[in-house]
Amino acid sequence: MDALLEGIDILSRHPPQFKTVKERTRAFRQIGDFFESKTRQGHVHDLAKSPCAVWPPLQKRLANAVNEIADAELRRDEVRLWQMYNHGVIIKSDEVVMGMDVVPLPRRFGWEANTELTHKLAGILDLLMITHRHDDHYDRELAGACLRLGKPVFMPASLAADWGFDPNLHAVGNDWEIEIDDLRIRAQPSLHVWRKTMDEVPLIAYEVRCQEGYTFIFSGDADYTRSLEKPDDAEVDLLFIPWRNPNEKYEQGHPKCKGTTLDAVNIALRRVKPRNVIHEHYAELKHVYDGFPASYDIALELQSKMAVPSELLFWGESLTLTPCPGGAQ
Repeated sequence: MDALLEGIDILSRHPPQFKTVKERTRAFRQIGDFFESKTRQGHVHDLAKSPCAVWPPLQKRLANAVNEIADAELRRDEVRLWQMYNHGVIIKSDEVVMGMDVVPLPRRFGWEANTELTHKLAGILDLLMITHRHDDHYDRELAGACLRLGKPVFMPASLAADWGFDPNLHAVGNDWEIEIDDLRIRAQPSLHVWRKTMDEVPLIAYEVRCQEGYTFIFSGDADYTRSLEKPDDAEVDLLFIPWRNPNEKYEQGHPKCKGTTLDAVNIALRRVKPRNVIHEHYAELKHVYDGFPASYDIALELQSKMAVPSELLFWGESLTLTPCPGGAQ
């Protein structure tokens, strides 16, 4: 556990700032190596063993982040982001708290469910956006808790069909747009990574414009080489892109590989033209447990080579976001 805790401590002393920082690079490599070498089946910190020593300090970080979000008082023009578990992000804009793909914990391992954290999350969120039904992006218990509190929840129409009628449940499909809580949210139906058709895993990327003039696209697991587009009437301040490679054309070692991860990301950068990028979906514990690498090395290499400033955040970290000069029109 020392390697994990030391890596987290290094990150706490070197906060994210949309540029390569050697200490953060070292910390992410150390954390990734810990997950890969210590937490898989049969290893010293096997995540499926009870009790699990790995999750409690991570859960504490997430609980502290939730308290920070609740207490944070932002200026009228300020927007702040907190990285939650896996792909989950919470963005606070003035008095509006938005959750995207927020998952309180990976429930696969049979750990004791933390209902307190789930309820706290539901309490601080003003609305919840869900990109698709995979359980590392969609937590039914959190969605249900939000609906019981009268909080709007947005999800693909095929997923919303699993629920009964609720006036706060919004089924999202093509040509969907809403103005709510001084936000303008538009759906971009997208292709899931490593899928051939949208029907295999219906997925919605969310284009969000805040009243502060900040615009972002939260893409979930979208194949950013075949999906996503720049809005016609606004610059994109921030684009979220998912882990590893979007399809076989960019997966090193695959017989159909024709390019690098950077080549893939550059396709999205040319299409969307974001001011900044955040790399998402690294070290998701179920994936690591099943043998996937933590993949921080991919994000770190992209960060060092991309023409656009980018950042990756560990669970519980946060940063302040700045709108483009002049803001969205």
